[in-house]
Amino acid sequence: MGLRWRMIKRGVSPVIATVLLLVLTIVIGGIIFSVVIPFVKDRLGESKMCLDVFEGVEFPESKFNCYSFSTSLNDSETGFSIKLNKEGISSFRVALTDDNGNSDVIDIKPEMNVRDDLRMVGSGSYNDSVGFPSVGGQRSYVIKNKYLKAEISPITESGEVCAVTDVIEFTSCYRDVIL
Repeated sequence: MGLRWRMIKRGVSPVIATVLLLVLTIVIGGIIFSVVIPFVKDRLGESKMCLDVFEGVEFPESKFNCYSFSTSLNDSETGFSIKLNKEGISSFRVALTDDNGNSDVIDIKPEMNVRDDLRMVGSGSYNDSVGFPSVGGQRSYVIKNKYLKAEISPITESGEVCAVTDVIEFTSCYRDVIL
């Protein structure tokens, strides 16, 4: 009976227990990584595109970043310049805020339809096509109405509107600036 008692009492050796714990840890880690990594990649896939175009569009310093107001015609216009710094931006969204706190949002894109309230600086007509800046270039626009502030957000090639990358506050134009 003494021999049988020793065989039952022996249990698992410490080396085998350590190996089993290591294998169990590796298997659990593999399962977690096989589930978590694809999940995170799927969730961050399009958001990563916004990181790629971060600071890709801005309001550069320009004499056209201002508003003009004509009391005799009761007409006003706001000019703004936009610079495109990075590739991967298919268009950009400009949110303009007037002095009453109302906002107008415009998506400017290469194949943009003609708008009756937006034109290029130097173009006398609001019915002309609106240009889109090339990478490294900038364009200046004029919109009907007096706006005090604007925010710009890039739009990725997949159509995702990214966070605001630049904000500008407009001041009154000098007399020598012709919008």
